[in-house]
Amino acid sequence: MQQKHLYDLIDMDSPQAVLEEVCIIEEIMFPNFPLARLRDAFEATADLYHGRYPGYRECTTKYHDYKHSYETFLATARLAHGAALSGITLSTNTVLLGLIAALLHDAGYIQESNDNVGTGGKHTIIHVKRSMDFVERNASGFCIAQDDIRPCQIMIYCTDLAADFSSIVYPSQEIETISKIVATSDLLAQMADRTHLEKLLYLYHEFREGMVSGYKSAEDLLRKTLGFYDLVQERFTKKLDSVDRFMRQHFKSRWGIEEDLYSIAIEHEKKYLCDLITKADAEMLEHLRRKGIISATKNSSSMLQ
Repeated sequence: MQQKHLYDLIDMDSPQAVLEEVCIIEEIMFPNFPLARLRDAFEATADLYHGRYPGYRECTTKYHDYKHSYETFLATARLAHGAALSGITLSTNTVLLGLIAALLHDAGYIQESNDNVGTGGKHTIIHVKRSMDFVERNASGFCIAQDDIRPCQIMIYCTDLAADFSSIVYPSQEIETISKIVATSDLLAQMADRTHLEKLLYLYHEFREGMVSGYKSAEDLLRKTLGFYDLVQERFTKKLDSVDRFMRQHFKSRWGIEEDLYSIAIEHEKKYLCDLITKADAEMLEHLRRKGIISATKNSSSMLQ
């Protein structure tokens, strides 16, 4: 039998297909899941990223974009399903809140409508705090009850790579679990994206604008990404309770697949990157061709210097 890949299951270029899959998962988990609220929050997120939400510009970051938002949303649904199958107790409201947090975890990159300077990349270092503030200001627009604002902010805070987990006071064990699921999903969604390596050029641009140090060029970022995989795995184990393990149960139950397709996608990417970084810088870029990302950016000195 031919091996299945993540992209064989859902059209990840279709937000609607992703939403419908998440709705199916939630109906499997909870017969009375509030799908109308979920759909409303999803639609509001689409409005936010496309410049239709009052007070905000269209998303101007190409790495932390709308697609990453809904990819994290789907990964969160899948992990929550796998957790439930593994005997972890999660309530309807906790899962709903986790899904909304996944949609909004990078809202801090979105610029206010009166901000016409640069892109949202300038907010890289403070984007998590801005995302948390966004939730507080716009809770009702995303179907978040007042009592759920703080738990939602905690979930978003856990996506911060600099988060101090020892300082977090979780309202409940459920909130802790779903917070770590959202944080894990954020990383899985990035690394399992078929165009992740190409999109690292966009990330380099965001880092430069946000004054994130440590990378001399886009190629340097590519070379250092291999070490990032190890850091992520350590984070999964030491900070996030290895909740990524629940993905296997989801794929077995939902699709009859005995493997974690996210792990497989990431391992394939790592192998390709290992080969890629043996090449000269100019040759590296020539081997990254998906979605025309490199050809669209190679003439921009701001992307490649």
